[in-house]
Amino acid sequence: MPQASDLAQTVESAQKIPRLQVRVNQIDYILSPPGDLDNSTLPRVPVLRIYGSSSTGQVACVHVHQVYPYFFLEYNGRLSPRHGKSRLLGNIKL
Repeated sequence: MPQASDLAQTVESAQKIPRLQVRVNQIDYILSPPGDLDNSTLPRVPVLRIYGSSSTGQVACVHVHQVYPYFFLEYNGRLSPRHGKSRLLGNIKL
């Protein structure tokens, strides 16, 4: 069981860690050529842009790299090995 003094030290240490807090006003994204922060060979990569105000009252625009879109398909039917990947993907048109 942690002692109260241990908890106080943990809280004190957490308060010393620099943080960026942004009150979000708007979020969008752009597609741009990959830069030094992107680990990609794609011609264009998504960059999230978060607009708002910082905890110090400054206007902020935060760029978030390496966030890639995804989608989820829920399938509740039966699936056996004969319903292999090639058969499922063969019906998807891009």
